[in-house]
Amino acid sequence: MWQAARCAGGWILGSLTLSWYQVLVIAAVAVGFYVLELVLFLRVTRRLSVNETAHDRRFETMTAEIAALREENAALAADLASVRRVPQSSGQYREAVEMAEQGLDAADVAENCGISRAEADLVVALHRSRAT
Repeated sequence: MWQAARCAGGWILGSLTLSWYQVLVIAAVAVGFYVLELVLFLRVTRRLSVNETAHDRRFETMTAEIAALREENAALAADLASVRRVPQSSGQYREAVEMAEQGLDAADVAENCGISRAEADLVVALHRSRAT
């Protein structure tokens, strides 16, 4: 077991005697290590602070991009809803399609719907291609 005792010339630790100069050197070395550790800690802290600032900027940029994408998505959804509300074809052509589905020929479709013979031929041909 170590026992420390103070004497006129320094410290006595068991059978080890230290002078005041040696105690002072040991204390200075210990303080030096603590200062070195503090400097290293401050450097690491500063580096982490810089990284945190960069991450904060990236986070803010990504948040702004997400907000812009949400606005764009909402605008596209509104556009899609308005497109869905618009009738897909005029009444003449809807009636022409119905007549073609009933089996009427292009001449009858053109005469009854008030469309040209070429348009009636197209409607009848499209209906036949879908039916097969």
